This record gives sequence, C-alpha cells and structure tokens, in this order.
Amino acid sequence: MSFLTQPLSFLGIGPVRSFAGFSGYVTINESAVDALTITQQPVQQGASIADHAFKKPVSFSIQIQFTDSLLQSLSDIYASLLLLQSQFTPFTCVTPKRTYYNMLLETLSQTTDKKTENVLSIAATFQEVIIVPVSTTLIPPSQLSNPGVNAGITNVGNKSALLSLAQGIGLAP
Repeated sequence: MSFLTQPLSFLGIGPVRSFAGFSGYVTINESAVDALTITQQPVQQGASIADHAFKKPVSFSIQIQFTDSLLQSLSDIYASLLLLQSQFTPFTCVTPKRTYYNMLLETLSQTTDKKTENVLSIAATFQEVIIVPVSTTLIPPSQLSNPGVNAGITNVGNKSALLSLAQGIGLAP
C-alpha cells in the first residue's frame, strides 16, 4: 500500500488553527470558556433573588509549537507574538470547532525543556473584547427638568466670596 492512499492526517495535514495570521507546527491542546454571570441580591427577609444575568467575554487558551521556517526564525516568531500582544488591536482566532472574533492576546508564555529545545513552545490565552458603539448627546438646559442641577457648567464671570458673604448676612447695599 502506498503512503498516498493513507488518510491525510498521516501526512501531517490536519485541522488548521490560526490567530492573527500565525499558524503553529503542532497544537498540543486548546480550550475555551464561555461563562454567564448571574447576579444575586439579598432581600429583606428570605433568600437571595437572582434577577439579572450577563455573558462574560469568551476566553480561549492554546498550547502550540512553532518550528523554524525559511521566512522566520524562532526568535522572530516570538518577537512577532510579543508585538501582537502590545498592539491592542483585536483579531480573529480560528479553530476547527469555532471562530473567535475580537480577541486580544492576554497572556503569552514560552517554555523550553529537553523535548522543546529546537521548537518554540507557546502557551497563550486570548480574551474577547466586547466592543460597543458609544455616543454623546447634548441636551439644551431648557429641556431639562431642573437646569440648575442638571445643566452643564457655564462661565458667569468673576465672583467675590467676600461680597457674597456680605450679601448673605444683609450687610451689602
């Protein structure tokens, strides 16, 4: 039987995992956490009530190894990963099971031992950044219910604390 008739995984061609354009030689493990936070508030008498929930950002971890290539050395790959972490620009992580959008490289660790002396062994944790649009609306003081309390600060000129104190106790004309 020829090796060409064997499954593709025999040739080392397997599912692709990548993040921000990086693809490793071999993936040791990967894991993801999707969590929901359920708030609990005590009531005056009785049990706590749970009346609100929100989804936390997804967290994705991978242990991956890189090898030297004709284009990049191991130190170049590691320097590029450190640069990716410092850019604060969200990117996409792709695995065979899921695509993760708006991710940042939260932690990056590198390990060398007798088995990984000639490869770059990386453990990385990515966290989703939830991006929401933000805008500001200015409301004229005439539309506020209590403009003295709700209105913005306006410049009314110079004031003297002494004159105000004298007016307050009835001494000023």
